[in-house]
Amino acid sequence: MTVATIGKPLSTDDLHAILNGACILGCGGGGPLSLGSSLLTQIIQQGTVYLADPINDLPDDALTAIAAGVGSPLAASEGFPFDVASIAFKSLDDRQAAASGKHFSFVLPAEVGAGNSIVPMTVAVKLGLPIIDADGARRAIPELDMVTYASHNLPISPIVLANATQAITFYAPNPAVAGVTADGIISGGAFTEDAGISLWSMTGADVKAAAIPHTMSYARDLGIALKQTLAEQKDPVEAVRAYLDGTVIFKGTIDSTSQTTEGGFDFGTLVLKNERGRLTIYNQNENLIAWSSLSPKPLALAPDLICYLTTDGQPFTNADLDLAQGKEIAVIAASCLPQMRVPAILDKFLKALKSLGYAGSYVPVEELLKGSVQ
Repeated sequence: MTVATIGKPLSTDDLHAILNGACILGCGGGGPLSLGSSLLTQIIQQGTVYLADPINDLPDDALTAIAAGVGSPLAASEGFPFDVASIAFKSLDDRQAAASGKHFSFVLPAEVGAGNSIVPMTVAVKLGLPIIDADGARRAIPELDMVTYASHNLPISPIVLANATQAITFYAPNPAVAGVTADGIISGGAFTEDAGISLWSMTGADVKAAAIPHTMSYARDLGIALKQTLAEQKDPVEAVRAYLDGTVIFKGTIDSTSQTTEGGFDFGTLVLKNERGRLTIYNQNENLIAWSSLSPKPLALAPDLICYLTTDGQPFTNADLDLAQGKEIAVIAASCLPQMRVPAILDKFLKALKSLGYAGSYVPVEELLKGSVQ
């Protein structure tokens, strides 16, 4: 791999805007804000991140792969080594080069989130590669088979998991098996519930066919809108709602929380209250369903977005609930992209929802909110 400056350099302001925008788009998951903030400090010290446009900067025959962190966000909030994603990515690159004679020349994110938008940047800055302005969801997702790389049937293997001391390579026939295998390895004790991961080696042509373009810049522009609104002393919740073209489904304070970690996932419930009622949000790392005590049906179901921020403009995740304790919280529901509503992805979200006790069908958020009391 060689140093590349393809794309546009991201300023410090850009990086912080991406962090805050991605935190909101992470829908409660995607890695803790504290992790992203810590990694950004090190990224800024190490060099410049270049953001490559997937349409104009990415040759069809270029090679890339996903770099990410995987596992429990609560575990990641206690410490996620800067180099582990690079170790996984470099190990996969060595295999790619041995097989094809070509190295990876770009880094590709898996999803949007306060952790998993930033983790690929650690690889980019350490290995001197541009990061592609694209990913597989434009939100955070709890399972590998919920991204567009999976719905387009791109080969996921080989897969490398790494921590600071070891890298494990394995093969899986599909993302579902890969996810179960990775969860088993991570929860086995050697990786303390999180790890760096690299997978889905692909060409530039594959990226153009399967990835959602301009997701990093979408997160950046959301973060910029939030920062400008706060500087102008305007309503940050309305700025985020307008940017997402969403609906504020609840404002209230935390009434109760519960969280358990199992198999590399954090499963939890957050109950918010106000003078009119309660909103209960169930998550598997990411927020998957929101129920109001005033409605007989859910207000939103994943893959549609269920996003948080405090009414004074602080983004947070389910691993950063301390940032929201004692503050009023706004919950915004917004439509996901059409690429996330294809049967191959909806079926996977419904499976996750069923594990949380929801046995109904998927209904788009714009339909659920018709006539709902909020």
